[in-house]
Amino acid sequence: MRHGQAENNVNRILVGRHLESHLTEEGRLQAADTGKYLTKLSISRIYTSPVTRAIETAQIVSKVLGMNYEIDERLYEIDLGKLAGSDYDDVLNKFGNLFLSFYTGEDQVLNDHGVEPFSSVRSRIKNLLDDISKKHDNQNVLMVTHLDPIKAAISYVLDLKPEVLYRWHMRNAALTILKKEYDLWSVSTVNFMGVERYLYD
Repeated sequence: MRHGQAENNVNRILVGRHLESHLTEEGRLQAADTGKYLTKLSISRIYTSPVTRAIETAQIVSKVLGMNYEIDERLYEIDLGKLAGSDYDDVLNKFGNLFLSFYTGEDQVLNDHGVEPFSSVRSRIKNLLDDISKKHDNQNVLMVTHLDPIKAAISYVLDLKPEVLYRWHMRNAALTILKKEYDLWSVSTVNFMGVERYLYD
């Protein structure tokens, strides 16, 4: 599950993992709404990114489900290095489309600014999925995280090209459902959320 809408999403500010950004009121409503759907999935464990907007989302969902959550640093948002705090559009205007080259790993500007490579995100998410599949075999586990870790999970399962990952947007408080059967991962659902949100988000 991606965290609910946060202040940085509305203001189009790149905050990464270290700058604080809280859920908006809309984000809280989104998280509670998605939590209602999760009551039908028999969730056995909740893990969340340590970032404030993810923790706030996990708190809302855990209250709906009547269970606790645990922090797992592998679910962290990407480290944006020196780009943290920048305006999204300013970065585009100054450097061109860094966000596509983030997925290809072929941009010196990203390296110079200390941005965590996508390959690193993919590696830690693969490690997490492998670990969870061993610890929680045949159980439904909820992981609350961010856009790029979710894309990394999909990339790991489907081996998607960078250009495809760039065009694929993960909606706030939407679910991406992965399933492991016969030792193979598959993607069951992407961007699952309340029906009315498909009309407006």
